Amino acid sequence: MRNLPNFASLRAFESAARLESFAAAADELHLTPSAISHQIRNLETGLGVTLFVRHTRRVELTANGQQLARKLSVALDALEEACSEWMHVPETMNLSVHCSPSFASKWLAPRLSLFMSLPNPINIRLTSSATPPDLIRHEEVDVALTYGAPIERPGILYEALGQEIIAPLASPSLIASNVPHTEKEIARYPLIDSQLSPVSWGDWFTHRGIQRELQYSGPSFDRAAMALGAAADGLGIALESTRLAQEELNSGKLFVIEGFEPYLRREMHFLCYRAAQKRSQKVERFKAWLISQLAQT
Repeated sequence: MRNLPNFASLRAFESAARLESFAAAADELHLTPSAISHQIRNLETGLGVTLFVRHTRRVELTANGQQLARKLSVALDALEEACSEWMHVPETMNLSVHCSPSFASKWLAPRLSLFMSLPNPINIRLTSSATPPDLIRHEEVDVALTYGAPIERPGILYEALGQEIIAPLASPSLIASNVPHTEKEIARYPLIDSQLSPVSWGDWFTHRGIQRELQYSGPSFDRAAMALGAAADGLGIALESTRLAQEELNSGKLFVIEGFEPYLRREMHFLCYRAAQKRSQKVERFKAWLISQLAQT
């Protein structure tokens, strides 16, 4: 016979640890907050350790609580996966995708019709903000496409969406026939600053072997899409991902200033989803489609 604590106590602890609230755990498990507190007290007594620090309006995991939460999350994910083959719960064909704003508008949204035209279509609900959702708390979101490396958390899987080329992009109307051939010549133009980009103009000049800071100036934007739009309007040279700029490059609104190879490459966007959804049909289909589309860009 296995020596395990009461499963109801473990479930109450996992929910409270994930949601960081006894009240929220009570709502999720359809119990009262006092019942959740009682279950966790019993668990703490049985284990002989304190799992939570109780504050007036919130709870906080202790070091022992954090360790148990990590291990219990992995165990419950494995249990859910082991049972999923026989449970046969019908899966709704609605997929909620949260995406960083520029990737949503410049890359994903223009291609969604291709995904939705596949056999056995999946309905997409697309939301966007600069702050990625907490997939542990926000179970209504199935997958997230984030900008920048996400913070690793138990129960969440992350996959980089490949390296992106970061290159100087300019409008023909700005450059005309006077294409810059050196870093100093580039610095004479207005250089558009993308505030949230992992690669700044300073990084680019250092990558090009310029040890001392060159003097440059230009407009600043907190979205890559806005920086690309400004560059297409001739307001300056943008240092952006060619993946996000594909529409402007294909239409001739922007071009890559050549002669500065090798270009910088960075993993900038990531696919995130819950480990419990690893075998989800709709998540697997979206992931496979996403990878196939990225391979073409």
